[in-house]
Amino acid sequence: MCHASKTRNPRHHGHRLSRSNFSLQKIHEMSKGIERSLSRLRASNLNERQQMPMTYIPEAVSVFVDFETKGVLHGIGINPSIVNKLTNIDAMLRGPVMVAVLSHARSYLRKLESEHGGDGAPQDYEANQDRLTQELADAHPPPPIQVWTEQWVYVKRGSRAKEIVFDVSELLDEAVLLAKATNLPEEQAALTAIQRAQLIAILETTLAILKAPMVETGLLKKTASLAKEVAQSTAKTKTEEALGIGLEHIAKRILELIASLM
Repeated sequence: MCHASKTRNPRHHGHRLSRSNFSLQKIHEMSKGIERSLSRLRASNLNERQQMPMTYIPEAVSVFVDFETKGVLHGIGINPSIVNKLTNIDAMLRGPVMVAVLSHARSYLRKLESEHGGDGAPQDYEANQDRLTQELADAHPPPPIQVWTEQWVYVKRGSRAKEIVFDVSELLDEAVLLAKATNLPEEQAALTAIQRAQLIAILETTLAILKAPMVETGLLKKTASLAKEVAQSTAKTKTEEALGIGLEHIAKRILELIASLM
């Protein structure tokens, strides 16, 4: 959580200056660019595991460059490890993650449009979803997790374990984004709204812990077990497969991390 103070200011800064940063015409142009990239992605029959180059969505990259130029890219609500790839033409993202990011950017642009008095949606969908998720987690917090504390292990810079920590953190960012991005009715989704809020809380907690110099192997094992359990649930329901695949990778990489620490 040590980065909270760094991310708070850009977010508020971006929202406060949104009208002066972009004209209504520019917002419309950026929205069209996002829509073109989204349409191309959705027409490509994406495999849930498929990595896509940012060169596949050049219109969206241009929008993200505009966001960065105006100093709002890191304040639009996308997780840091993902947002850092959005202006890198050589970067790769899984197709479903790319779709979720572009959908989020589209909602952000609609919010800017509504601030100009345009036809954009008066409420920001992703912001509302985040608020609902937080309210559900507050009303139905995850049950206490029984974890046998095994050992705290220092993760050395430049070590194999440190490389895996970066990988797991990126996968956690993706999983949180996908868990929040679903637009399926609850009866069709792999998780209930309460289960989703609880999963997000646990994933974000693990992500915060991985930023520390030391990690606790017992907690990591519990997170890996939960990720595997939810991945199996998505496989059974055959919905939210992208989330399930991401959680499956998380479980596998966490176990690799634990092995590298021994």
